[in-house]
Amino acid sequence: MNRVYVMIAVCGLMVACVSTGVDVKPEQLANFIPGFSTLGDVTGQLGTPTSQATLSNGSAILIYSFATSKPHPESFIPFIGPLFSGGEIRSSTVLFEFDENDILRSQRRTTSSGASGLTVLPP
Repeated sequence: MNRVYVMIAVCGLMVACVSTGVDVKPEQLANFIPGFSTLGDVTGQLGTPTSQATLSNGSAILIYSFATSKPHPESFIPFIGPLFSGGEIRSSTVLFEFDENDILRSQRRTTSSGASGLTVLPP
């Protein structure tokens, strides 16, 4: 009986999406106003950035990156699943640029999505 529970748990984990980074939503970006918001405002609301750089003139750049992958359901079909392995991939990167006084100068958000592998099911 314990084996059944273990198998159910393992299958549940295999179906789960894999994500990494900080997913900054467009509505969160609306909280930050260039010329007014500070570096402390951004890190206070979004947490630690994925990467950060301080330039020679004292200005700073914060980068928040996010990626997620969801496997195709066909990947879990015994024997033929490996033929369809792959999944949907989505990523986003948000860049905040601050002046030497830690005041927000600009912000940019880029996103991409795609798929890998084959699929026979409609989206």
